Amino acid sequence: MATNEERREATRSRLISAARECFIRDGYENTHTDAILERAGVSRGALYHYFPSKRDVFEAVYVSLVEETIAHALRTRVDSDSPLDELLAACSAWLSFVRKPEVARILLDLGPQVLGWKRARDIEAKSSLAPMRRSLERANTAGEIEVPSVEVAALLINSLLAEAALISAYRKPRAPLSVLEASIRKFVEGLRVQ
Repeated sequence: MATNEERREATRSRLISAARECFIRDGYENTHTDAILERAGVSRGALYHYFPSKRDVFEAVYVSLVEETIAHALRTRVDSDSPLDELLAACSAWLSFVRKPEVARILLDLGPQVLGWKRARDIEAKSSLAPMRRSLERANTAGEIEVPSVEVAALLINSLLAEAALISAYRKPRAPLSVLEASIRKFVEGLRVQ
């Protein structure tokens, strides 16, 4: 038998999942809470218990998708002792995942519009920059790279990935993933000690 905490978490998860589907299909402005409630099969009181506003529901959707995307990237493993190779594999996995239209819709389109650029960036930084910094620190400690600032290098690689995702989503004709990956690899490989 499920505990109260498990039931609460299941309800919250249903709301986030239903809202995600609605936001992807209808956008933020055209998504009404009634549609989220109907899709989730919960009461209005349940919605407002977890999320005081539609924007709060959207932020929860955005956070969950950012975390899902980072988790996907971190699950990617390469058979290498190189922290930099591991980072490059994670970058490729992240970019591949973000190319999905439903993911791009939330992370690239709606997120910055609804939450504002600063809030969307702060959320992303909490999820993506920490593992990127750890990879770069390991590469730096191993003598694989030499950078003046791991923090700045992580921010620059993060920006490079974000731009690649935007190119992937909006450039017509769509840039091949192989070209984007090769370009990212070339930039990041430039950090290697020669």
